[in-house]
Amino acid sequence: MADAYKNAHNAVRAERGPASLWQCCWCWGDAEHWSYDHADENERVDGRRRYSLDVNCYQPMCARDHRVYDRLHRENAPPERVEREMARARYRYPRETVAAMCERRANRLHTYVIGKRRTAPLTVIQTTIQRVMT
Repeated sequence: MADAYKNAHNAVRAERGPASLWQCCWCWGDAEHWSYDHADENERVDGRRRYSLDVNCYQPMCARDHRVYDRLHRENAPPERVEREMARARYRYPRETVAAMCERRANRLHTYVIGKRRTAPLTVIQTTIQRVMT
């Protein structure tokens, strides 16, 4: 039997490309995972794991912030605490480091587009290029 949780994440990866092409929505560093934002009305539950079949309910996050975000959600933390943790993450990297990460993402994106691993739809790649370059 197929794992629906993994299938949902694979659908996000197929639609929007790998998370490593994006920046973390919390700290603006390099993203590593697609994180479910827990905002879908039709949320699915697989044991302890919550997920969505809607690819728009996922956001790119680094592993550290993904763990913090999921822990806050499990604890039913108030929105003020979530905002405080997000603000703390934003001050993790100096501006020069974020710029260097952006340059690396642009190189990864270039490799992804022209290399052998081009699996994302062209509209996703174009949108990602525009987002990385701004």
